[in-house]
Amino acid sequence: MQKTKAQILKHHGGNAEHARKMITTSYGRRHDEKFWQFWQQKVAKNHQEGDGIVDLGAGIGQFINDCANHYPSSLVYGIDAADYMVQHSLDLPNNAKLIQDDLHNPTVEIKDNSLSMVMANMVVHELTQPIKMFKATYSWLKKGGRFCVIDLVRQPLEEYLAYKYQQTSLAAEQTSVADLEDAFEHFLEHNRYHGEDIIYMLKECGFKLIEQKKTGRFIRILVEK
Repeated sequence: MQKTKAQILKHHGGNAEHARKMITTSYGRRHDEKFWQFWQQKVAKNHQEGDGIVDLGAGIGQFINDCANHYPSSLVYGIDAADYMVQHSLDLPNNAKLIQDDLHNPTVEIKDNSLSMVMANMVVHELTQPIKMFKATYSWLKKGGRFCVIDLVRQPLEEYLAYKYQQTSLAAEQTSVADLEDAFEHFLEHNRYHGEDIIYMLKECGFKLIEQKKTGRFIRILVEK
């Protein structure tokens, strides 16, 4: 767990407060009306009253808070490793619970075949391997349960650096070693997997692909148990 905490903090620039603020303030934009239409029509297709729901990489609990209110008969779990998220969680409804756990190898006790929906929004690229998380998700989901993955996928180095470091001339004499290391470390972290890589891993863990949609640097994948 300590290794994962340190990795995530470094991934978020070493500034816990800034990372929490950025993730929290972008929530509304990432969960707009179109998102909820997709969620209700596609992800919740096989949801039944009382089925559980999990959000992987839940931050301060914004999504589990919304799901708990949308599905009051469901127990909604959120899982996150970062102290600076879990320790600043929202005041959640009684049917929502934010749990601190390492998604590299989840140990949280969730009953097998008890969930209808699982979300992993911008968490897969943070993991050095997501297989244990995918396998746990498969076990938790009931037959017909659906898993939504939204994440960054690989792009050419030139495109990534042009987007991320618009004011940086990489080959200029004044560009420091520290600047270059920062640029390339972030490239490796945010370009860990192709969309095809994520789909391959999900299929290896038993999931059936329902749909995929790529928009720019992002992919949305929906699979079913």
